[in-house]
Amino acid sequence: MWDAAAWLDVYEEAEVRLGTIIEATRGTNEVPLYGESLFDGCRHAQTWTGLDLINTLGAGLSQTMNSLTRAQRLSVADELAADAAARTQSLRLLPTGNDPTDPDSRIWQAADITRATKMGLTGTLPDGAAGWMARVFDTDHGPAERWGARNLLHRLEQLATAAKTINARGGADLDPVSGLLDHLVLPATLFGVHIDHSDHARTKVSADINPAVAHSSLADAYLDQVANAEFIRGDAILYISPDIDMRRIAPWERDVFAKIEIQLSGRGGNVTLATLDATDTAGFVAALGNWVTNTLFRG
Repeated sequence: MWDAAAWLDVYEEAEVRLGTIIEATRGTNEVPLYGESLFDGCRHAQTWTGLDLINTLGAGLSQTMNSLTRAQRLSVADELAADAAARTQSLRLLPTGNDPTDPDSRIWQAADITRATKMGLTGTLPDGAAGWMARVFDTDHGPAERWGARNLLHRLEQLATAAKTINARGGADLDPVSGLLDHLVLPATLFGVHIDHSDHARTKVSADINPAVAHSSLADAYLDQVANAEFIRGDAILYISPDIDMRRIAPWERDVFAKIEIQLSGRGGNVTLATLDATDTAGFVAALGNWVTNTLFRG
């Protein structure tokens, strides 16, 4: 649950379901079981954490509760409720950049869990998010710093997922030289640009720009490239990454609250479209288009 609270869109539904189990546990009837449709519609339902929660909240926890005595049920329900309250508190505190002042606060569990767990050692974002955080920023960070790094990683995952809704190619990657980035390729036709790759044909530009990218800095910059070149030989290529020199700065010295830089590749070099806080959804929409909101960023 702590891992899901930080990284995954299954968290809200999982917390609701856990609350239902806690309430039922405090009663005298059997705690009901739930089916595998627990997280229908959530893009993170098939992550390791999501699948673990389906198994636990769907059957495992209820079966355990039903095997306990009345006194045991009440004791465990109180413990689960206290942990849920701590997660709620953490989601209010950590985005402020502050750690809990109480060393006994359960919020410190979030730092322990995201140091490296089975949910974070392998795989792509967000399954490997805790592992990516350890590889990119090292492990010696408190909860608030980890939340800052989480925002960077989660924004890259969210943009890569949203890009697929407009038929873009690519995704989030950890390159050993360039560092952590989204490498996205958006079809030229989104911008009303139709490329004829025959030797003597010119690039054609029509007025049918897709609303998903209309009125964005990306559209302006890409169309400017088209207007100033006789031929455009490819789609729009984006590089989106934390504004950190990964090659020169050691992992433990990297700024976990760094901004994210968006660059459009061009024949004369990359053009910087924006440098934004990871949580600035409106800024990403202005830079890239409203397709950014096709999937949810949980700030």
